[in-house]
Amino acid sequence: MNMSRKQSKTTLSLWDGVRIYAIILAIVGIEARLHKTDTLYVIWILIALSGIGLIIEKILMRIRLRRRLQLLDEVDIMTGTEFEEYLVKLLKGNGFENVSITEKYDMGVDIIGEKNGERWGIQAKRYNGLVKASAVRQVIAGLNSYNCTRSMVMTNSTFSNYAIKLARSNHCILIDRMELAKIISDTR
Repeated sequence: MNMSRKQSKTTLSLWDGVRIYAIILAIVGIEARLHKTDTLYVIWILIALSGIGLIIEKILMRIRLRRRLQLLDEVDIMTGTEFEEYLVKLLKGNGFENVSITEKYDMGVDIIGEKNGERWGIQAKRYNGLVKASAVRQVIAGLNSYNCTRSMVMTNSTFSNYAIKLARSNHCILIDRMELAKIISDTR
């Protein structure tokens, strides 16, 4: 979820990929021209077509990602209560049953729902900043109070490394901004 600086420097952009592809295509094209071989021309055409297909796929993926993130614009301005109500509808649309918001003093669990024989305790964090490990700690601590067997934290933001580590060691599902956008997109 979180990319370190070192990883982001080594990641190729779409245009870097296009440049590398163009160089390979030019080399094969020159070889085909020099050797006047039909086989090389066929290979050149196949490389050209597959490369064009990959470029189109990458562009479409970026367009879909942009659209998904635009869906979060309305979520980003919701109040905490509106976000909880929105998540209830979203969870129901994704196969959860008996979904409800807990009382005001929720003991770390904002929403309860059932799916596949499991009772889920869900913490909702409509945030502008990084969601810390305390959110994971809260939902895990509240599970027994609501007879829940599974835990989840859903946010319109991202999680700290400590939150991710704590969630993994406690089998808590984390739904961050990107995953939430995907769920919203798939539910509509």
